[in-house]
Amino acid sequence: MTKLTIGLIGVGEMGAGLGKAFIENGHSVISDLAGRSEVSCKRASNAGIEAQSSLENVIKRADILMSVLPTQFAYREAERVSQLLESQQNRMVFVEANAIAPSLTSSIARLFEDKKVEFVDAGLVGAPPDASRHPRLYVSGNKLGCLRQLDGSGFDLVELGHTIGTASAFKMTYAAMTKGVNALLTNVMLAAEEHGFLELFLEETTRSQAYLTQRANSNIARLPCDAARWEDEMKQIAKSFDDVGLPSDFHIGAGEIMRILADSPFGNETRLTYDQSRNLTTTIQNIALNRVSKLS
Repeated sequence: MTKLTIGLIGVGEMGAGLGKAFIENGHSVISDLAGRSEVSCKRASNAGIEAQSSLENVIKRADILMSVLPTQFAYREAERVSQLLESQQNRMVFVEANAIAPSLTSSIARLFEDKKVEFVDAGLVGAPPDASRHPRLYVSGNKLGCLRQLDGSGFDLVELGHTIGTASAFKMTYAAMTKGVNALLTNVMLAAEEHGFLELFLEETTRSQAYLTQRANSNIARLPCDAARWEDEMKQIAKSFDDVGLPSDFHIGAGEIMRILADSPFGNETRLTYDQSRNLTTTIQNIALNRVSKLS
């Protein structure tokens, strides 16, 4: 196995999880941590990621540069990389692995057309890697050989052909379903609470649509942990539907639900800190009460 140096742009839960897995499989992982929060720096350090003082240093050393960021920063950071590559001599692979619409991925790819870069469109599906599971990395592009070396080392690789935008479209379509359903369930539960029959509504859905109640119980209490990031992702999903002439208003609405969740009393929680004993009813009632207080 060839030892690779992987530069990460973004050391959130997914980025740090991938970095830790790459290191455990014999690769080096570096990231520009200048100006990053104490939480991000600690997360990177715990994963064994080597801190760099600038993005330029990361670019000089990396064989593969992987962008795993909150959606709204994807283009800005890709543009920074593109500008810094003006003086770059060695070839590298840029993996655009953010949750963005295919049209935005294509715009980012155009930033690298005249650079010594092999551009890979990628979409991550699943939770950050741990000892028992890996996310899937769906990829499309012309040069995927370098990523094949990492298959099984933090992600399971799924190739979707040569067209830039295909992997992003897959990610958007999948997230539209999973996160969209969670947003719909949240909105329905909030409506039931506003009308004063949440408990009775849950009794009925438990009888007649048990799988939906089970999903709501499993997901809604922790949904605020990710809502701030997912608000922009819903907009990207809407854009991906717009681009193929399909209705997009549903996911614009889903973005509004994510905003309500992010603004709720639970919006500052993380997946590690949220109260796992808090049930669905308490979660919905508190979110509804907070919403009413802000409207009054």
